[in-house]
Amino acid sequence: MNVRMDVKGVSTLLIIILMIISAIVGGIISYAFTIAYFTKKPEGTTLAITDVRIDKEDVSQFTISVLNPSYSPTDATVSRIAISLEEEMQLYDVVKTEPTLENGIVIPIGESKNITCMKVRRDKANVTLGELIGSYGFAGKNIIMHVFSPDSVAANVKVKAPYVNLDIAEKFDSKFSFKKFNITLTNSPQSEVDIIINDILIGGIDAQANRTIKGTIIPKNGVPVCFMFNGSWHGVVKTSIIVYTKQGYIFRKEAELKNVEATIQNVSFNIERRDHFNVTILNFAESAHYANLTMIKCRLNNGTYIPEKLCDPPVGIAPNSTVTIRYDWNWTEYRGRNITIVAHFLQDFETAFYTAITPPPIIVKVLNETSVFNPKDKEHFNIAIQNHVSSIEAINVTKIVVKGAVLNGTKVDPSLPYGLIARGDYTTFKCDFNWASFVSVTDRNLTLTVHVVASMSRKEYAFDFAFVLPVAELNITSVGCVEIGGMKYLNITIKNMNYSMWNLTLAKIVITAQELTVPLEYVFPKGHTLINVGSEIVLICSFDWQEYLDKDITVTVVTDERVEASRVYHIPQSIA
Repeated sequence: MNVRMDVKGVSTLLIIILMIISAIVGGIISYAFTIAYFTKKPEGTTLAITDVRIDKEDVSQFTISVLNPSYSPTDATVSRIAISLEEEMQLYDVVKTEPTLENGIVIPIGESKNITCMKVRRDKANVTLGELIGSYGFAGKNIIMHVFSPDSVAANVKVKAPYVNLDIAEKFDSKFSFKKFNITLTNSPQSEVDIIINDILIGGIDAQANRTIKGTIIPKNGVPVCFMFNGSWHGVVKTSIIVYTKQGYIFRKEAELKNVEATIQNVSFNIERRDHFNVTILNFAESAHYANLTMIKCRLNNGTYIPEKLCDPPVGIAPNSTVTIRYDWNWTEYRGRNITIVAHFLQDFETAFYTAITPPPIIVKVLNETSVFNPKDKEHFNIAIQNHVSSIEAINVTKIVVKGAVLNGTKVDPSLPYGLIARGDYTTFKCDFNWASFVSVTDRNLTLTVHVVASMSRKEYAFDFAFVLPVAELNITSVGCVEIGGMKYLNITIKNMNYSMWNLTLAKIVITAQELTVPLEYVFPKGHTLINVGSEIVLICSFDWQEYLDKDITVTVVTDERVEASRVYHIPQSIA
């Protein structure tokens, strides 16, 4: 019994002794580590980022707290601040801070400074953190903050950007209207805040929303909010939609728009029909779809509008096609006047203004355009001048000018000046002029200018008429049907007349008939067949005339020199 009590006493004492020894050894080890820490105190300045404050309700700026520890040997100057996405090498410099970084921010030994960062440089543009989050993929990602100083190694710290995501959906429907469009905004359910809209800008489009934009809340519940806009976007091919928020988030989206572009291609007046004119409208090949014409409006040069042309139902014009519209208006009393024309379309756009001129008060025509110059008579030409029936006065013909030569007096028969020529009447003038001397291989064009004076108003008018001078006359002297070896042919005899000036080179023979949907063409090799002046040749052309018995065909011969001859040949009912 006593022995057992002694053993317990010794065990307790041993435990106490061991605990004392353990405490002493632990203290020594702890002291040793403490001494080691202070002996490795940095010799240079080491800045530290102690805090980064990003307020998800205001991301127009963020704040970095930078500490210059008390053990630093000197003050430190912050010369640069940058941010980057984790695991990416691209640095984005902070370019606007408070206090300013322009001359560096000095942080004394043992002090900390809060630096507010407002603008970051990205691709030559200054943006906010809110724009990086909303428009450039920083939402919800880890961001590395970098602080640089010539007095210290760089300080870095990782923070997470708020996750806020706004989907922008646009609807520009060019089939419906170029003056209306919709923008729909949807805040992601994963976003950290409800978005409060400040403004929506659409690049290149001056538009007004049909509801208040500023202060509209886009809740983080995934429910879309639609804004309808009124404003012309016709002609805008690309646009940038930018959404500004009260919290500083900026969201953007680039959009390509489908366009339709049309123009008034031509306005024509028919002097034989004074009760209307024609307007030709082109829908460009680049257009996305039909343009639907609803109305054409015209304004005289004094500002007076003439009754518009309504298209009911609208006239559809496919891309890369035209339509010609008859515009009913009697222009007889509105001669030589400028009119401005614009076409309107169902899709709420219109063409650019087109300016046309109504026909002049006096209209002169040449009735014998194809026979003014006759190769048989190279010293004269005959021109039949008509005062058109649509003219409003009789005229006197005062002179004809050609190649700088004035033809009047006895050079013209009847002599000039000559008059009166009433509306609808004409007179043929024989003019002394050696036109053949102006024919050359490179130029066969000749312009005659006819000068007239109106009988009552005494106003002078000049009319130009362009001609291609003849160099030869070609005749088809005979056409016949022959059969050789069971094959059927046309036997065609062609003569270059004696009074021609040029030898001619055959280009092709064309045969047309009522039953032929497409003319038959026989093309000669370049320069192969020559017909000299005064000579005659016979051509044999393969042609199954059996199918055209007792019917007419037309044979046309064409030369490289733009000389043609035609002859109608009646194929007999039977051929021996």
